[in-house]
Amino acid sequence: MANSRNSINLGQLARLLSALQYTEHPILSNTVFLTAWAGWPDAAESATRSLRELARQLSATKFASIDAEDFYDFAEQRPVISNESDGSRKLTWPKNEFYYWKSPDGGRDLLIFIGVEPNLKWRTYTDLVYKVAQESDSKLLVTVGALLDSVPHTRSPRVIGSSLNTDLGDGFEHIKYAVPNYEGPSGLTSVLMDRFSKDKIPSASLWGHSPHYLQVAQNPTLTHAILTEIQQFISAPIDLTTLAKESEEFDENLVRALSDQQEIEGYVKRLEERYDSEEEYRQSPEPAALVQELEDFLRQQRGSNDSADNGDTDD
Repeated sequence: MANSRNSINLGQLARLLSALQYTEHPILSNTVFLTAWAGWPDAAESATRSLRELARQLSATKFASIDAEDFYDFAEQRPVISNESDGSRKLTWPKNEFYYWKSPDGGRDLLIFIGVEPNLKWRTYTDLVYKVAQESDSKLLVTVGALLDSVPHTRSPRVIGSSLNTDLGDGFEHIKYAVPNYEGPSGLTSVLMDRFSKDKIPSASLWGHSPHYLQVAQNPTLTHAILTEIQQFISAPIDLTTLAKESEEFDENLVRALSDQQEIEGYVKRLEERYDSEEEYRQSPEPAALVQELEDFLRQQRGSNDSADNGDTDD
């Protein structure tokens, strides 16, 4: 019976590993791992587009993928059929692809994963993602997502970072994100971050907030804001000029489209008031930070007084 169980496990392991398909095995070091998934955690495609734009600008190389067969309910996540220029038909299944970029100056390499949130076998799927990350010497995980929220399009896009780690590693000491306090049903990003935490690899989560009342396929303004936040994690130069122009045109088109919709305008004004109030609160110092600042000031004062007293004694 034991041998039978072992053979089953080996068979399952072989199937698991066969889902992970490589075209090459790059040697990476001191790697930052960026991930994004299409689906629920990708409002207006802002998260996946951010990483696609990053991969495009860096000419990142695709080197591995996860086969879709075991991880999707195809009645919900259907393959897509399209017409090719030669008249043929092409069937496209959900893609889960890994890209890499090697730093030319010996700095941090990048591992980029762009996938589709699976319906099935999250733990197995996460193990496959983690296997590639481990082989790529990943030192930091940064998950990127976008959600629909009650935020106005007339304010700066909100991108919020969070992390359970007070220290994100060498070179990232300046990045201080709040500890997440959400409780409830979780997404794949939380599952992957939990997997990394078991091996003491730090992680951070970035979420862009897209206005829920905008029925748009893409939101370049939010994509621009997400990439701006991502820049602090990477050493690679990113040109946001074209995206900034697209964002400006997008905002102008929104103004024209909503100019004669008084009900929407009234709703947006209420969102602005709430947004401004929330931002004022978010930018206020935390009580613990105020106490620490006061303690530091008093400590400096005591040091100054001690120095002055020593000077008087010497005289």
